[in-house]
Amino acid sequence: MQKDSFTELFRMFQPSLYRYLYRMCGSKEVAEELLQETFYRAMLSLRLEDMRLARAWLYKVARNLFIDWVRKRKGEAEMLQAIEIHASGTSPMPTPEEALQLQEQRRKMTGVMRKLPEHYRTILYLREMEGFSYQELAETLDLSMSQVKVMLHRSRDKFRELADQWERGNGHE
Repeated sequence: MQKDSFTELFRMFQPSLYRYLYRMCGSKEVAEELLQETFYRAMLSLRLEDMRLARAWLYKVARNLFIDWVRKRKGEAEMLQAIEIHASGTSPMPTPEEALQLQEQRRKMTGVMRKLPEHYRTILYLREMEGFSYQELAETLDLSMSQVKVMLHRSRDKFRELADQWERGNGHE
């Protein structure tokens, strides 16, 4: 890969990859390490014929590095780290009631996401937060198009189920 191409690739994808890794692991330091390793691997082995494929490839590498990190740490339990969802308000300064409501909504979303298995969390995050297309999800997660659709459907169902439990008071930590 040429230096200019790599610089452009880094500029384009570094912020969103960092956010993804940070939300998956919950640690700035770990997210930075995994991000650095992702781009290091890109420098070594990514060959770009089509810039569209770079995004899926980078997320695939980042996800695999995250999974390896989790396995090295404490197994499945460590995968249940918070993903904080940024709520966008219409006013830059919410009222105290709005701020409290947003805080509770974020807490609920984080709690529900933490209870999802990693593969459901990942596909939901990539689709809903990063705007991945079904094709990009298929490439990133090594799934067929029909598997992507099924997994998204199941992850959304599971999310709704856990959100309902949370509302009934069964999901609080």
